[in-house]
Amino acid sequence: MTDYHPLIARAVDGLAKNTGEARRALYERARSALVAQLRSVEPALSESDITKERLALEEAIRKVEGEAARRALAEPRTPPRAEPRFESRPTPRQPLAETRTRTPPDPPMALKPADAA
Repeated sequence: MTDYHPLIARAVDGLAKNTGEARRALYERARSALVAQLRSVEPALSESDITKERLALEEAIRKVEGEAARRALAEPRTPPRAEPRFESRPTPRQPLAETRTRTPPDPPMALKPADAA
């Protein structure tokens, strides 16, 4: 039975983006390649031997995923950096009283001529 852990760990380390999705895609490719390789061996391997190799690959995948989970927990969580936004600032609003058109008030009664009344 082959130890697939070093092979899988090295492949994961070589990923451009080491995300869960990228690792799952890698594991699927490894599973398919292993089965194709094992089925092409001459003389043919027994189903029992193929199953043992597949289980060894799954064990390696579990170990690598466990290592990835431990690294993710050990890394400090920092929120993603927000890109600076350059938004136009709203123009300051004038108070409502200053925006209305004012009509001049009537002159006070004291300013009216006394004989005009």
